[in-house]
Amino acid sequence: MARKLTTNSRLVNELFANYISTFTAFSELMNNAIQAKSKNIWIEIDYASDDELCPTYVKKISIKDDGKGVHINELDYKLLDIGTTNKDGGKGIGRFASFQIGKEVEIETIGYCNDNKTFSKTVIPLSFDSFGNNINVSEINISTQESILKGKNHNTYYKVTITNLYPSYVTEKEPKKKIIDKFLRENIADAIFERYPLKIFNKEIVFHINGHTINPNDFVISEPIKIASTFTDIKGKEHKVLFDFMPIKKMEKIKVFLTVQNAGLSTIAGSLEYDATWLSPKIGGWFIYVYSPTLSSDIYRNIDLDDLDPDWRRVRDFIKDQLNIFFKERNLEFDSFSDNLKQDTYYPYKEKSSSQSKVILFDKLAYLVEDKYHLLKEDNQLREIIYPLIDRTISNGELHKILYSILKLNSKLITKFSDLLEKTDLENIIEFSDRVANKIEDVEFLEKLVYSDIAKNVKERKELHKFLERMLWIFGEEYNDTTKLLSDKNLEKNLIQLRDDCLTYKASKKDDNINDIPERSIKSITDLFMYNQRILDHKKREVLVVELKAPKVKISPKEIAQVMKYAREIEKMSSISRDISFKILLISSEINADAKFDIEGRQKGEDNPYFYFRNENKNIEIWIMKWSDLIENVKRKLQYMANLLETKDVDVQEKVQRDFADIEFNKVSSSLKRVAI
Repeated sequence: MARKLTTNSRLVNELFANYISTFTAFSELMNNAIQAKSKNIWIEIDYASDDELCPTYVKKISIKDDGKGVHINELDYKLLDIGTTNKDGGKGIGRFASFQIGKEVEIETIGYCNDNKTFSKTVIPLSFDSFGNNINVSEINISTQESILKGKNHNTYYKVTITNLYPSYVTEKEPKKKIIDKFLRENIADAIFERYPLKIFNKEIVFHINGHTINPNDFVISEPIKIASTFTDIKGKEHKVLFDFMPIKKMEKIKVFLTVQNAGLSTIAGSLEYDATWLSPKIGGWFIYVYSPTLSSDIYRNIDLDDLDPDWRRVRDFIKDQLNIFFKERNLEFDSFSDNLKQDTYYPYKEKSSSQSKVILFDKLAYLVEDKYHLLKEDNQLREIIYPLIDRTISNGELHKILYSILKLNSKLITKFSDLLEKTDLENIIEFSDRVANKIEDVEFLEKLVYSDIAKNVKERKELHKFLERMLWIFGEEYNDTTKLLSDKNLEKNLIQLRDDCLTYKASKKDDNINDIPERSIKSITDLFMYNQRILDHKKREVLVVELKAPKVKISPKEIAQVMKYAREIEKMSSISRDISFKILLISSEINADAKFDIEGRQKGEDNPYFYFRNENKNIEIWIMKWSDLIENVKRKLQYMANLLETKDVDVQEKVQRDFADIEFNKVSSSLKRVAI
């Protein structure tokens, strides 16, 4: 039968590649099945064999449920009307998530109609290519196969089959269409359990993957632990927050999932990883699900902004505090042992160790030995031999002798401790590479913030001020540990007053200093002014002044004249000591041709690519720069340092992301970091 799609045209761009990954898109199909009151979901994944020529390692994916299905009388408004809200709270476009996974989709369903007491079967073929550039999707013809079934003994179901998955030349340009590793044979069951643990554990729904049933006993060690707590937001309003703690068999990590209600279904809005140096090695893996019926889900949208969003920071700290309390209670045995161990005559680190992570590793290994052989509890003199042996094997990199031969640990724990051993050997280089990696990440985030890919997530531009305060090193490594505020309040007041007098100017097309930006949210971003001080010696100090123009403003000779006037007024101020020098930075996203001509003419003989002016007394300098040039220059330096690290035959970038990457060597702490969903 010939049918047509209908939709509100604004939804077309939301249909395809709208999810963070292909597995998240696939989860939308599973959500649909759960919302259809299914008791069983069957997933079939056709993997390509090693000897098979195939553009992807997955050839076909299908998902079938025993829910209500869709009768032919309901096709138009339940399946073919894109953007309907036929599911409470839903957009009604989730069923088109399939197109993020593959180009060909077939929907097959048997549904029942209460009105005429009949069953029907429908097959609907959909092709990504048929959409093309059509905005008016009502022009697209859909050839369906429809029939009324005879008899009354039919089981309703809904099945989606996805084929023609996207090859590498497509996913390189559109990475959201790439089949991620959660679809692999060895990962798919874990990934699904991670998404729907309580529904699987409570047997509300049964998943079947390629003929094998997901058994909750394969994942969960014991009953989930439910804890309710109260969170107070910035405005003083209290919110009930529910925690579900699930001890997990197959992993050693502690993962935290932030959940929200979506169309009546609990879905994951964000994912975090928790770790602490003080955790017992027997604490094991946990899945922790966090939900609040009153806390707005919008708060989780700013996880990437971390400390820039005070609302999210407050929630994150609250969650971490609750986890600290929970795991501290389960850590008492290890804490007690560690205290006694450090008092023991045979403890090898009575004098300070060269590596704090080595001490942490020793304490955890000694605890596992104690758990098995009770050396300390029974005052066994073998400690005189065993403790130095553990210390020596850590130092010599022969950890497997203890982990495997003596303690009989499983492979996951062996890998975890081996990683920590490598960290003790490479502690200095890892600390350095961690700083490099963090700086690269900061620069990439700053680039997005300045050029406004995420401007809509930043409440006010003053948040950029906070971010820049933490990364002044971008203007030079000498600003790494500078003072945040001016100690001289009169100078601070004068600088602000001068800024109001000298640097206020309205951009105009006549002066060619208007940057053409289409997005309204970006146009509304205003100028930013910040200052900072660094102490050079007991007498001298340097003041860094940053005038950051709004994205809509190009730097033209007018802006340069403004900042020159600002410098002259500083020089005229009799109250300013000659022991204070000034670096004034003028920054924007664009510089017009006349300004470039002026700047390039002044830079001869200067190593600094941003130099513009230096006064006769050499205590005032002006630098002018584009964000893109500054960021690219910094990226190049950081990449060079990262490449140097790789010459050590150690992939340090990967290593700092391992289980123990968050160990802080100077203090005992816990961490809660964002990870991909």
